[in-house]
Amino acid sequence: MFVLTVTVVGAVLHHDAGTAGAAGPADGHAVPVGAERSTDPDRPAPSLVHRVETDDPVVFVTIDDGNHASKEALDIVREHDMPVSLFLNEGPVALHGSYFDEYIALGNHVHSHTLTHAQLTTLDADRQEREICGMVDVLDERYGSTDHVGDLFRAPYGASDATTKKAARRCGLGAIVHWTAVAENGEVAYAAGTGFKPGDIVLAHFTDSLPQDLRAIRQLAADAGLTIARLEDYL
Repeated sequence: MFVLTVTVVGAVLHHDAGTAGAAGPADGHAVPVGAERSTDPDRPAPSLVHRVETDDPVVFVTIDDGNHASKEALDIVREHDMPVSLFLNEGPVALHGSYFDEYIALGNHVHSHTLTHAQLTTLDADRQEREICGMVDVLDERYGSTDHVGDLFRAPYGASDATTKKAARRCGLGAIVHWTAVAENGEVAYAAGTGFKPGDIVLAHFTDSLPQDLRAIRQLAADAGLTIARLEDYL
């Protein structure tokens, strides 16, 4: 048993504007292991995604950082075959690399969340690229053989700018993913409205409350008649 609290807020942290997405499932993408940085000026900038534009009755779960390796959370993901997308930093991968192997074995993807969880908008272009591409390299080295290193990116704190888009493009990344709801301490806060809507992207973190957060997300999605789907199938 757990106590579920729903919080409605006027805005969930967004430091940049824009919505992008797909109407339905698409082939997942992965960054080729050892891929060279793109210098093609015609390569499109990554799209900025707050929610997926879809009529499918689905929501998406993303989990950031990786600092707390919760066995209970992994058990919930495994038991319910829950698709999740992991946005990781270098330190947690070094400490808990085999833990994230377990998520990958369940079909989930890992993505760059920068090396050090830096606030990118305070950095120049070279340092932004080092943070973003460097984490892609870490993931490629550790997990590249699994073909589950994805081409999505999440900026720490949701803070991104035009320089971030250029750096992500050079790193071969296809989308910068924000969110429309946050799950924390067993509570869910929405950017707008009072519940999940199709295409919502939920932000959670690898903290000691992650098991409660995952249970809350599952219950609220079910209450709304929605299924948790794999984000990489839509972006």
